[in-house]
Amino acid sequence: MDAILRSGAESLDATLAYTRFWLAMAFAAFWTVFNFTMTLFGLLIPGDTGRRWQLFWPHIWGGGILWAARCPVEVTKLGPVPKGGFLYFSNHQSILDILALFVALKETPFVFAAKTELFKVPFIGWHLKLAGYVEVDRDNRERAIASYAKAAKQIRERGTVVTVYPEGTRSIDGTILPFKKGAFQLALASQMPIVPVAVDGGHLALRKHTLRLYGHPIRIVVGAPIETIGAERDDLLRRTRLAVIDQHRMAGAAPTPLEPMIAPPGRRSGERE
Repeated sequence: MDAILRSGAESLDATLAYTRFWLAMAFAAFWTVFNFTMTLFGLLIPGDTGRRWQLFWPHIWGGGILWAARCPVEVTKLGPVPKGGFLYFSNHQSILDILALFVALKETPFVFAAKTELFKVPFIGWHLKLAGYVEVDRDNRERAIASYAKAAKQIRERGTVVTVYPEGTRSIDGTILPFKKGAFQLALASQMPIVPVAVDGGHLALRKHTLRLYGHPIRIVVGAPIETIGAERDDLLRRTRLAVIDQHRMAGAAPTPLEPMIAPPGRRSGERE
């Protein structure tokens, strides 16, 4: 009898999660069109003022969708962020992380280093291009290097803040995956600080490759800057990943294996070796 009741409760829970997902998606579609329309006004404003207008709206967009999804964002900051250009390096658990970072880091409007596929999505892709996001072609090394070189110059000369997911994919179990080397080439080329960011809870709200949405808090811990001037790539990678792992525990996450530190080339599944 207990097994039957438990099975029925699980079935009802799954049905509610599916329903919540599609209701949130319907709201997200409307909210995305509205916010994209507002960013278009930035095209009428010359210079950096217009660009700042475009970068203002993502946190309104993200906050609205997370409200509909019942996923409040809780933020802890361990120190002040640098002035001028720098890079946020964050772990990645769920597509909801993107929205949560827009909310948590709204004081320092930023652009993402985003995979090419996202630039092809209507409205979202159009906004990425207009706001100057960094397009990374993971299947073409030469194009990726060229886009990183352009972004490094933008960080140094225009004070742009860029957010990078060094794992290269979402983690299925929520632990911190090994980091890929490419993102650290960008950091070293820019010679600007890395601010480590840890996110936890997104994978419990919306797991990778599922359509079940559960209301769950997303906790974010923003760490102290890590200098890149004079650093060696693999050492910088290790120091950054250790900082993210420590902050991840502060956010209430389960322990993450320390090794391997560096991701093998080409692996994107979100699972460990």
